[in-house]
Amino acid sequence: MFGACLAALLLTQGVAADTLTIIVGNVTQAEGSVMVAIAAGKEGFKNVNEPVAAMTEPARLGEITFVATDLPAGEYAIRVMHDVNGNGELDTNFMGMPVEPWAMSNNAKGRFGPPKWKAVKFDLQGDTTQHIKLSD
Repeated sequence: MFGACLAALLLTQGVAADTLTIIVGNVTQAEGSVMVAIAAGKEGFKNVNEPVAAMTEPARLGEITFVATDLPAGEYAIRVMHDVNGNGELDTNFMGMPVEPWAMSNNAKGRFGPPKWKAVKFDLQGDTTQHIKLSD
């Protein structure tokens, strides 16, 4: 019995739960909502439809803070969009370029498309804060 309890204790000691605070700045319109999606690892980043956490807040001018708790240490990426018109998606023009404000972790920008994993990834090792500025 003691051995099983000791083994369970040792296994749980290696699992840390960290908090990720995301401060989204440059919210210039109070319409719609600001949405955040957190992806775990490169594969999670590729699969935009399965974030490990997603949060939505009503838009308000200035900054909006989101907090995700109990995330295991590892590599993550964040996608942010301001859904101004409330249709639940990032609207684009005829060329596929976003017409609503958006941003990624590390304030990464892409060339001829969205930023690559290498530009958006960050390590979550302990409590971490990402300051992300929405595009104009």
